[in-house]
Amino acid sequence: MKPPFEDVVRDYIRLVYFFAKKSLSQQDDIDDAVQETFLKAMKAYKDFKFKSNGELKSWLLVICRHVITDMFRANKNNISIEQNNIELFEDSDVEVLLEAKITHEEDVKKVTSALKMLKPAEQEIIRLRINEEMPFCDIATALDSKEPAIKMRFYRAIVKLKESLL
Repeated sequence: MKPPFEDVVRDYIRLVYFFAKKSLSQQDDIDDAVQETFLKAMKAYKDFKFKSNGELKSWLLVICRHVITDMFRANKNNISIEQNNIELFEDSDVEVLLEAKITHEEDVKKVTSALKMLKPAEQEIIRLRINEEMPFCDIATALDSKEPAIKMRFYRAIVKLKESLL
């Protein structure tokens, strides 16, 4: 059964917000992208058929990616693209990722630094898989890639992360 659209907004606004934040640096641009994503989703929601919440997440992220692309095309000079590695992880996210309690501030800084050394695309895959608990097939759909490629990039990123922490 399809949940009311208000529940979809409540449940997924954080995910869409952070997805937009990875590409945009100005708060106004991020807010516009999130608002436009949910407006487009609301218009198409009655016709959208999904089998799982994972498909719903992927659908919203695909819409958001298209909105951001449209923003770039329409306003090349007015949209601020984040040029540096984007801090996609909070300290609590890092703890979940490593499935360990990091109690020293120095350890937290070391792990955060190691995460920032990964490519932004690798950071996003790790965040979607670990923090958002998305299955690989849904991540692949959201990032317009193939599932085996997403799995490989995820595991390679984890290996890089572990190596940099040793």
